[in-house]
Amino acid sequence: MKSAAGTHFFILICLLALPAQATITLTEITAPSFGLILSGASGRQFILNTSDSISGTHASDHVSSAIAGVITATDDTSPATIEIIAENISSLGGLTVNEVLCSYGGGAQTRCDGSPLVETSSASTSLKVGVDITTSQVHSGGDSASVSFDISVTYQ
Repeated sequence: MKSAAGTHFFILICLLALPAQATITLTEITAPSFGLILSGASGRQFILNTSDSISGTHASDHVSSAIAGVITATDDTSPATIEIIAENISSLGGLTVNEVLCSYGGGAQTRCDGSPLVETSSASTSLKVGVDITTSQVHSGGDSASVSFDISVTYQ
């Protein structure tokens, strides 16, 4: 009888040690947008920063309406260590993506493609997303181009 009680106690401890189901919810508020850029030659670099500004070697060709992507991240188990990474990066219309930039909770802008950005989650905060691109073809007036990627957030 003693060994049976000990076995049940051991099983109970194992069950209590299992982590609770944790959930991070991502809600896109705005998608990143470069806005209006003058037509021009191939090889021009534009960096959409997480502060909604444009920099890069041809920033003077930017006309208006740049906006960084904004995602609300809600974590029901915060604080926890999380990894944020941009994956499945693709582009259309003569653009090359050099890097994807992230700023979590108002932190510094950091590259978040290739290797993940490691942060401590909070109950609810913003994740701002920018993109560094280079034009890979000559663009004329009325052309459109786009980039796409997935943002993944996982517990570490």
